[in-house]
Amino acid sequence: MSNYQRILVRIPVGGQGDVLLHRAAELAQSQRVQMLVVQVIDTRSGFESDGPAGILPGEVAARRVPEARKRLDLQLARNNLSWAEAKVVWGEPQAMLAEVIRAWKPDVVVACYGHVSQGIAQGADILTVSCTSLFRRLAGIWRQPTLQHA
Repeated sequence: MSNYQRILVRIPVGGQGDVLLHRAAELAQSQRVQMLVVQVIDTRSGFESDGPAGILPGEVAARRVPEARKRLDLQLARNNLSWAEAKVVWGEPQAMLAEVIRAWKPDVVVACYGHVSQGIAQGADILTVSCTSLFRRLAGIWRQPTLQHA
């Protein structure tokens, strides 16, 4: 296993971040490791206008940042990673993640499967983790295909 010095963890908004933090903690073997935990609030979804003036999606996301940051800090504390740096950004997820990667230059990016593409990693290793919930995994067991006789 490589000895990573800069680990970037992308936490999804909908939860499932504990499994990512656990994997990142496994990678952080040295006390000199820097870890940046990022959550991206997606502003692409269409918000309805709030009256004549309306509210832009970026404004709504900016208002959600303090609460998201508080939840992220609590999640880091629960996982004994309160020493890690936490950051909440908003915008188009892939573009914002690419910007964070470009600015921070991590050695490895830890993310849920399908949440980061190789093109934006810019030379960093990518560790993808299955982030499906326990209930979804159990449902998959019950939906196993059955053999059909011809």
